[in-house]
Amino acid sequence: MSYRIATEDPLNTTFAALADATRRAILERLALGEATVSQLAAPFNLSQPTISKHLKVLENAGLIEAGRDAQRRPRRLVPRPVDEAAAWLKGYRNRGTLQFGIAGDREIVMKRVFAAPRALVFDAFTLPALVKRWFHGPPGGTLVVCEVALKAGDSFRYVWRSEDGSEIGMRGVCLEFARPERIVATEQFDVPWYPGGAVGTILLTEQHGLTTLTQTIRYESAEARAIVLMTQMEHGVALGYDRLAKLVEDIQSGEVEAE
Repeated sequence: MSYRIATEDPLNTTFAALADATRRAILERLALGEATVSQLAAPFNLSQPTISKHLKVLENAGLIEAGRDAQRRPRRLVPRPVDEAAAWLKGYRNRGTLQFGIAGDREIVMKRVFAAPRALVFDAFTLPALVKRWFHGPPGGTLVVCEVALKAGDSFRYVWRSEDGSEIGMRGVCLEFARPERIVATEQFDVPWYPGGAVGTILLTEQHGLTTLTQTIRYESAEARAIVLMTQMEHGVALGYDRLAKLVEDIQSGEVEAE
């Protein structure tokens, strides 16, 4: 199977706008509050039309917007694109490791970037021959039952067997299945170790051959999430995703067949 690489990058316009020193200085001023075109032009030895061109670039990039005063036309900063660029700069050096956090009062959110197209990463979650190569629990364990869901409404079941022969089983129902970008499913362990069940969402996005996997698990209660956070879940997921990263690398190099 061939895997196409997507090339769109929403950060392009942000970094292009930030590449000019004058535009960066304008943003620094607007971070202190709204300002008119004449106020923004005052510190520079530039004409108002030239400043206006810089403002247009910043507006097109979504970095600033015009205020409501129609006569003065003040500009103000739009923080979100800058925040997203800062987050990328902060995290790009370790994007190949698991980012583990919480959201709201019932969710755990995990993120990991893989050097592979998302169609391949999606297949690694849905083709049993691939799932068994990385989703087998602690070292020495095996995935002895691997019944995957391939559409909404399908049920799935996994059973992991450790080196000592003990087994852990999990089952659930697929709620959403949109290849190659999204899977939503319930989860319930055969022997519950937290109260109630949970709903997990796997979202895959791709830019320039890098696939970002965001996995969100929503528990039935804050109590259930608190119990999960006290376990070695983060370590276990990180270990599995390290194996997944190696698997997709080997498939792309031809060392492993993408069956």
